[in-house]
Amino acid sequence: MADSVKSPKKKLTPTAEVFFRVKRGLSAYVSYLSACGMGAAFSEYLLYEPILRILRSRGFQVQCEYECPGIPQPVTGDKKRLDFRAKKRELLFAIEVKWIRSNVPALTGDFDKLVAFSMSEANSRAFLCLFGKQSDLQIVELRPPPYATVREYGKAVYADLRRTRYGCRVYEVRPD
Repeated sequence: MADSVKSPKKKLTPTAEVFFRVKRGLSAYVSYLSACGMGAAFSEYLLYEPILRILRSRGFQVQCEYECPGIPQPVTGDKKRLDFRAKKRELLFAIEVKWIRSNVPALTGDFDKLVAFSMSEANSRAFLCLFGKQSDLQIVELRPPPYATVREYGKAVYADLRRTRYGCRVYEVRPD
């Protein structure tokens, strides 16, 4: 594994610690599945179960496919939903997950939902979890709308097993 996967030396906040585990876990999990020849099944939805398990193992109450507050919902058809809503004592955050396949992913809907969540839920935070090949993630170009501020949360984690290198980056999204 790459040096970036080593456990951090300083004490992390509960939020930073759980996202370090998510990044490390996803990178290793997908590398394992790749070794099993499961590439044809790769999609964003494949990432949900390990994220859910990690969040719950760290004591978070988790709701998946959470109807997004603050966004007008259609009368018919699919509701606008967040991938995860996680709560642990005073911590509350939403996560949108994207498996990117280029260095310029389409994220407008994700930004909309994360900003709406932050503005609707008191003392909440919102995170965008990007997963994909290291070659795309290292040069990813985020294009947030003018009403959002985005900054990377922690460092990227990559599983370097001498084949396709998968990794994960997390960004905090805030209303501007």
